[in-house]
Amino acid sequence: MQNERTIVCGTHGEVLPAYVCAHLAFSETAPLGFNQPDLDPGDTEAQAWCDGCDAVLEKHGEWNEESEAFADIRLVCEFCFAALRERHQHSVAGS
Repeated sequence: MQNERTIVCGTHGEVLPAYVCAHLAFSETAPLGFNQPDLDPGDTEAQAWCDGCDAVLEKHGEWNEESEAFADIRLVCEFCFAALRERHQHSVAGS
């Protein structure tokens, strides 16, 4: 039986949930950046947003109605989250 803290991913089965902006979830283009919050030790759900969302967040100083609407947060599984991180992280120069 599915644990209330898990989701069922069509690719990975029953796994932990994670959250990303729609830009990360749906973009197949060049890396968009991958920003994550500083989490408290008890936090278990991964979260990330692209550089565009980060700029809107910085403009507003917090997540609010406008910045959340821009981000259009989507639920993904922990393994899809890892794949999105790999695709969208900016590479370090020279590596």
